[in-house]
Amino acid sequence: MPSSSKQRTDIFEKLAPYYDLLLGILTFGNYAKFLRKTVKVLAPKKGEKILDLCSGTGRVASWILQAVGEEGEVTGMDITQSMIDVAKERYGKSGNLIFLKKDVTQPWEYQNHFDGIFTSFALHELPEKYRLGVLEQSYSALKGKGRMVIADFNPHVSGKARMISLLFFKLFERGNLNFFNLNQNETLKKVGFKKIKTFSISAGILQITLAYKN
Repeated sequence: MPSSSKQRTDIFEKLAPYYDLLLGILTFGNYAKFLRKTVKVLAPKKGEKILDLCSGTGRVASWILQAVGEEGEVTGMDITQSMIDVAKERYGKSGNLIFLKKDVTQPWEYQNHFDGIFTSFALHELPEKYRLGVLEQSYSALKGKGRMVIADFNPHVSGKARMISLLFFKLFERGNLNFFNLNQNETLKKVGFKKIKTFSISAGILQITLAYKN
């Protein structure tokens, strides 16, 4: 793991117990609203199997569990042990909601398993050389009619919104500035996704992407 990625992971290790509260304060409650809107785009249904990729504290996974019900299954994956610990402590009492410590840049054991994959503010955090591979593995892990939802900064942002995004990244995400070189939709098509929809949020700074496997 590159040293910059290791440093980021160490930060998340320390922030895990306070992560949701801190982001809620910093965004005046808009962070949770954005995530709930993204879950609506995913539209999890009763009985479905859903993967929350880079699941953090498990809050979104718990929301998805409410939608898929007892017949469904939700799996959370995260590389940060303290995030996994917080998630298990808060939401791990249900047998059909599991949290796995996993470096998602390494091979997965899942093939044609999930009806849907959700990921939020994770793609830009991945080292540039691993982004394509993670999307390829996501595609393989989905069932034939599965879909993936990505909530993140908009890598195609333009105008004044781009200036704001670049300023934010230079201050807080300098090691991830290469994210704005990512042609996300073309990369998704290259992986194999057939139908892609994007929804711009917050003057185009944020984006929700819905990609269908078939």
